[in-house]
Amino acid sequence: MGKPKVSIGFENGNLGVVATSPDGICSIVASAVANGTFALNTVYTVFSLKEAETLGIIGGISNYELHKTIKEFYAEAGDGTELWIYGVAKTQTLDQLVAASEVPLMASNRRIRFVLLKYAPSVAEMVVTAGIRTGFPATLAAAQTIADDFTINKIHPVVFVIEGYNYTGVPADLIGFSATTYNRVAVLIGDTETRTGTTASKGAAVGVLGGRIAKNQVHVNVGRVRDGALKPLEFFVLDTPIEQVNIDALYDKGLITLTTHVGKSGYYFVDDHLACTVEDDYHFLTRRRVIDKAYVLANGVLTNYVLDDFDLLDGGKLSPIDARTIEAEMERVIAQEMSARNELSVDKTKANDTGVQCLVDTTNNVATTGIIKGKVQVKPKGYGRYLEFTIGYNLNS
Repeated sequence: MGKPKVSIGFENGNLGVVATSPDGICSIVASAVANGTFALNTVYTVFSLKEAETLGIIGGISNYELHKTIKEFYAEAGDGTELWIYGVAKTQTLDQLVAASEVPLMASNRRIRFVLLKYAPSVAEMVVTAGIRTGFPATLAAAQTIADDFTINKIHPVVFVIEGYNYTGVPADLIGFSATTYNRVAVLIGDTETRTGTTASKGAAVGVLGGRIAKNQVHVNVGRVRDGALKPLEFFVLDTPIEQVNIDALYDKGLITLTTHVGKSGYYFVDDHLACTVEDDYHFLTRRRVIDKAYVLANGVLTNYVLDDFDLLDGGKLSPIDARTIEAEMERVIAQEMSARNELSVDKTKANDTGVQCLVDTTNNVATTGIIKGKVQVKPKGYGRYLEFTIGYNLNS
């Protein structure tokens, strides 16, 4: 079984749907060109667009896409927000960008939670399959594999945000994610520039999405209307303004895209899908972020008990007193770091409800196995995706 350690498995299928952690820190892994002050294959950390420009990432032909992404990130997130930047040669493929993301992830010492991929090859790709860049499903699978590895083996939860690169503009061409399991990958369609404009965008505005993620708490949907419109004043899918796009068709395919709302000015993300089935407990980014934060906190609590000594009852079973000590500490820490910040649902009609419950198994033979088993469950928020009301006259006072 290897060295003494903590092992936490993610439960799934429970929702029945047919210390302050670095919750929203992003990294941009991008196609780029080196210059006198900006090197490729080098990890940089900045806290403003000005710092990135001081590095040599400026608006121009060579690093236009990277600069645009950083600029849009900070317009949304605000100066002072931590951002990691890693540039690779423009000869590298999108799959190589995915693989390269391991470098900043390792360098960040578990700080990065989101990898934003900005793909701008030296020669624009033209080939598509099923409405999007050829080989796209394999790219998503590779990103999921890396994210799973960092999450499970390094206690470093990660989510990838990938552009729907080279999208044809026809939703019917897309296969969608009704049969996939990429619950650590989000696919974005929609950019702040047109496909046939001067810069000929084939990707998406991942900087805008990253910026909104970075400034939101884990339980807040990136499309929450109450948070206000996004900063860019224009969004397109290919050359079509967002307001003329069939958003419902893209939504039903499981993609993140943009929308407008009647009576509201500006643009909003339509929702926060991840590239997996709707039955997956972590189909939505908010669900993923909430459970990831609880996961990191739970691991921190349980690590304190590695190789600790406990009292046992007959049959080598853990003492209920020691079990309750672990349960109480787990519930205290998660409640303090999450429930107190309104990141979990709390039933205020029930005394002492904190939205988190821990149960340690007192039937297992700890003396023989050395294994203490248990379960941690947190109560997620609900989200008003469809508001159905009636309206009419009332003649009574």
